[in-house]
Amino acid sequence: MISIIVPVYNSQTVLERCVESIIRQSFSDWELLLVNDGSTDSSADICDYYASKDSRIRSFYKENGGVSTARNYGLENMQGKWITFIDSDDWVNEYYLERLFSHVGDTVDLVVSYAVVCGNGMERKEVYPSNRINRDNFELMFIENDMNWHTSPWSKLYRAEIVRKNNLRFCEGMHIGEDALFLYTFMMASRNIYISSNTDYYYNAYMKNSLTKRMNSLSSELLSYRNIQDIVCRIIQDYRIQNSKAKFALNWLVGSYVRRVLNSLYHTEVDSETRIRTLKDLDFSAYLRGIVPDTFSQRVLHLLLRMRCWKLYDLIRCFTVKIKESHKLNLILQK
Repeated sequence: MISIIVPVYNSQTVLERCVESIIRQSFSDWELLLVNDGSTDSSADICDYYASKDSRIRSFYKENGGVSTARNYGLENMQGKWITFIDSDDWVNEYYLERLFSHVGDTVDLVVSYAVVCGNGMERKEVYPSNRINRDNFELMFIENDMNWHTSPWSKLYRAEIVRKNNLRFCEGMHIGEDALFLYTFMMASRNIYISSNTDYYYNAYMKNSLTKRMNSLSSELLSYRNIQDIVCRIIQDYRIQNSKAKFALNWLVGSYVRRVLNSLYHTEVDSETRIRTLKDLDFSAYLRGIVPDTFSQRVLHLLLRMRCWKLYDLIRCFTVKIKESHKLNLILQK
């Protein structure tokens, strides 16, 4: 009934906890696809061991290509009627599948739930209301359920028929935002969505912090920005989003990817001509509405963007980056 896809990469210290939590599920009609994405540690042996131990578990090996390629590999090999994703460094309680599946109906195509966020010895349970979503109240997700950032593929149950019918896959050229693109595309193909207040998923934030802060190449960041901007524009137009809070949440999402592009422009090796051309091509409307500057220099830079003073913005931004880097270097030398 349910295919569970777990991408695995150098997860030998945490993989056993993840798989054992799945084996202990109160809901037993599942298959587990462990997709080893070219691990160099003993993850492959762990995957093979569990596959030999339980006939519901299948172990796959592929050359390293990133988490999206691993998830796509799982989608191409899954056999279930429903799909859920679990990260190898996370785990679930014994009722995870049972409670997700309990909200499934003839017309419900997606079930969304929440998580217990774990890190540094602390646990924080996410608290959101349950909602039934359709085309008439689509914007409610962004008003009450923070679906502008709760976009990870885990802690959700997807109807496999929609994935197969629309040939949905994670964009392998994106290194961030591919989860939001997949989720929103799936949502737009769904009839009804049930959002549950359940928190049966344990998200290991300690292991993930570096991934969200990692800076990618300019081409990768631009691809993420353009795809997210496109899907958000489609949502606002197709569902006629009018609520100001919902619009702000969606603009915040687009704005966060504009900020990532700007960081890549000024913290990687990019020539001035490319920087100016990129600035001219970016749509800063969502960024300026959704990102609030909290320092004087940021307010000046925002003003220059509003005035479309690209060269002056570029000059000042380069100068401020050099000042910060010099300050960091001094602190290192003092130590």
